[in-house]
Amino acid sequence: MTLTKIFEFLKPEYILKKNILPIIKKGQKMSAENLMDELIEQERNVGGAAVFSKNGELICQTENWDLSTEIENILNVAENAKSSIILLGMKYMIVENTPERIIGTNIQGKGHLILAPFEKGVLLTYIIPQAGPRDALFNVQSFAQKINTIL
Repeated sequence: MTLTKIFEFLKPEYILKKNILPIIKKGQKMSAENLMDELIEQERNVGGAAVFSKNGELICQTENWDLSTEIENILNVAENAKSSIILLGMKYMIVENTPERIIGTNIQGKGHLILAPFEKGVLLTYIIPQAGPRDALFNVQSFAQKINTIL
């Protein structure tokens, strides 16, 4: 399987240059964006990320992953025990659901999701197929707590 096929739903330019697409309101700091960028630099297994507030606001997301139409779906999974999630047309089976993390795996081998809920929202990350979700779990959860402190 080629890298292009693995990342078929990601924009190709993201593979070469990791960009963050901020959704910034007047007076809001870009700190969540900076922390997401730092997470992606530190954790090579993260292929995309987004931060959502508890009230349903998309704070920021990576440019390759437009989740603006998926907010309600994501927050529903973060707040309720679900057995699966369909995100951008891909189904992920929830294999672990604890207050600290929700891990979903695509059974066709197209990657994983980690939802890291925190007091003020949730950090959602896409984990590349070559890695297991636990390979990135510690960093994702650590950055979720860092983001919580700045929101």
